[in-house]
Amino acid sequence: MFERCHSPNEVAHLLRHRYGLPVQLLAGRPMITTGSILGALVMPPDLGRKVLATLERGYTAPVVADPGERTWTFLVAPPGQSSPVDISVRRCLAGHHVTVIPGGRYVMLPTTDSQLGWHWAGEPAPGVLRMPPRSAVINAVHQVTTMRAPQVG
Repeated sequence: MFERCHSPNEVAHLLRHRYGLPVQLLAGRPMITTGSILGALVMPPDLGRKVLATLERGYTAPVVADPGERTWTFLVAPPGQSSPVDISVRRCLAGHHVTVIPGGRYVMLPTTDSQLGWHWAGEPAPGVLRMPPRSAVINAVHQVTTMRAPQVG
């Protein structure tokens, strides 16, 4: 997908126009900012694979993997101001090395198709950006880890 991109500007343009991602370039790297347009959850890749497989039944999830696949970042629909993640749910998630990224944080986007760089672990569908609700990803984590925590609605 990135083989025709020869600069960070071309990568950002591709990500914006192909997927509708609100990309910005910071220090020559394509990034998005969490907040009112999208959110993010970070987890280990082994758990991420199970969560992605569970989500595929009802949602398509854009997932960014870091070089070497140490973490997977799920891009999710914004939760809105009135629905913070309960502290008990955050503790359960933390027990599985899952982090809910707060608003105002940067998320690096793919720049290559190689696993040696930032790449898609779950490529979004072209067109209008569609992301699962944050609650759907958290519920999928609950399902695959059999966590005993309240479902997030």
